[in-house]
Amino acid sequence: MYLIRPPLTFLGLNIDRGSTKFSFVGVPLDITSTFARGSDLTPYYIRLVSKSLETYSLRFNVDVEDVGIYDEGDVAVTPGGINASFRAIEAVAEELVREGRYPIFVGGEHLITYPIIRAVIRGLSSNLCVIIFDAHADLRSEYLGSRLSHACVTRRVVETVSPNNVFLIGVRALCKDEVTELRRSRIRYVTSLDIIRYGVKYVSSKLSNFITSCRYVYVSVDIDVVDPAYAPGVSTPEPEGLTPTYLIDLVTQVIPKSVGMDIVEVVPREDAGYSTVSLATKLILESIASKYVASQER
Repeated sequence: MYLIRPPLTFLGLNIDRGSTKFSFVGVPLDITSTFARGSDLTPYYIRLVSKSLETYSLRFNVDVEDVGIYDEGDVAVTPGGINASFRAIEAVAEELVREGRYPIFVGGEHLITYPIIRAVIRGLSSNLCVIIFDAHADLRSEYLGSRLSHACVTRRVVETVSPNNVFLIGVRALCKDEVTELRRSRIRYVTSLDIIRYGVKYVSSKLSNFITSCRYVYVSVDIDVVDPAYAPGVSTPEPEGLTPTYLIDLVTQVIPKSVGMDIVEVVPREDAGYSTVSLATKLILESIASKYVASQER
């Protein structure tokens, strides 16, 4: 009752659900975006572009088309209704996790991560670590009078899983209050300037240390963590970001231990030549390949 079947499917696949554990879920929620709007169109465009990309991963030597991913459809969000939309998102996310599936949620704005995290925790009945790739800290207690805003999503996540269980990567856009909160709460974080100056191995080492203490990991990718030279089609672009290769390498490093992921804040109408949509789609393919290969090695 909470899912709507779209006219397109991811990769154009029409497969038996039981033949794969991977689930594609569109979450077309765009209510609180504060600059470029239109992330609710992203699930459609990623499905469209996915049919034009090759599916063989050179990183992991596997063809994702052989692995398979089942398109669950889009969550039936309520236009303008955050609470009703949250109920639908949580219901879908919790059911998928309890089934033991690996869900890949495609937003939509970054606020969708909050109800997903709440659902994942209930579904696992266990502690959870969250790794967030984002140009913005999103640590405001409230924004424009609302506690439920894409500018507050990390703050809501931290209140749900505790600061010790959150790692921010690629952050470079903060207000003074957010800097104070980062220092007060001692949330782990690595800025994009750290990555540029010290290299991806520096972050890779910190990530490895972080996930060793985590039983379960959830990964959230706000695509604006990538420099707008590579990914212009985002809600709130910020200069001095990651390269696509850095992002994919870091995400696929932690995917094997993860129980799910989301990709958010792509805005197709701002996207020149589908470059951002293509990057988000490529990230999905490489993440599936990473998770699949790791599961075969156990």
